[in-house]
Amino acid sequence: MKRRYRCLFLVALLLPAGVPAADLVESVVARVNDQAITHTDFETRCTIELRGPGDLDARRKVLDEMIQEKLLEEKAKELDVQASDAEVEEAVERVKRQYNLATDAEFDAALAQSKMTREDLKKQLRQSITMQKVVGREVTGKINMSDDVLRTEYERRKDELYKTPEQAHVAEIVLRFSPQEPEAREKAVNRIEEARSRIAAGAAFADVAKQYSEGNARDRGGDLGLVSRGELLPALDSAVFSDPPQEYPAPILLPGSVHLFRVTDRKPAGYKPFADVRGDLQKRMSENIYDKNYTEFVERLRKEAFIKIFDPTLAKAEEKKAS
Repeated sequence: MKRRYRCLFLVALLLPAGVPAADLVESVVARVNDQAITHTDFETRCTIELRGPGDLDARRKVLDEMIQEKLLEEKAKELDVQASDAEVEEAVERVKRQYNLATDAEFDAALAQSKMTREDLKKQLRQSITMQKVVGREVTGKINMSDDVLRTEYERRKDELYKTPEQAHVAEIVLRFSPQEPEAREKAVNRIEEARSRIAAGAAFADVAKQYSEGNARDRGGDLGLVSRGELLPALDSAVFSDPPQEYPAPILLPGSVHLFRVTDRKPAGYKPFADVRGDLQKRMSENIYDKNYTEFVERLRKEAFIKIFDPTLAKAEEKKAS
């Protein structure tokens, strides 16, 4: 599923240094109910996520993320949802493994480089896990992925996603010649007819192919495996998928080659079975439904909340987006 909010600590660990709070003028950029997004916090977040101040649209998106996080924090309190100490410690260990921090000294050095302490990291992890729990309960947990729902979606989208072309198992004998040499073409045609006569007399196609063919599949007895309609050149495709089906279509003469086919195990066009695509369909549906449900969930939280953006430029950008 697409991440709708970022975990600050994962990006912060990659930065050479934090943003000195003393150099920033403390003011409120936005208020979400009783919670404030300060200028310091906002500029620090922009530096981390945008690798610098960023343009207006990027800054507006960062502020939007921070507003969403404040809304999720409030929802977590309302639902009495929080990360446990064990979950936080497990997340800390995952961070160590992700950044190959084998010792406590390496871990502390990486944190110090980002102007962080272990408690800072744990606080961010606790916040991230708590928000994930809220989203899990209010969004992910409400996705209906029953077999009936999946089968309905399968029927609706099988033409788009799971259509399979007509197929056949094909073996080939091919002889090549220069288009500028009529005698070479005639020799190739005569030789393909000779091969065809031997097959008609009872010789195995694979044995004849190994003796006569000049194709890449010669050592495999000319076996090309399963071929789908439309894979070959039009003239060859028409021969392989002739109507009515023929095991040995007439030889096909092209400008620089002549081809003799054996066609077996014709399979009509159809659809991949539901059982084979259930996992893929579930993943596609989960992503689409998750995005839709998440957007609706956040929009509902926003409508129910008091949100005020005090930065004039960002406020104007937000109004433009809304319109």
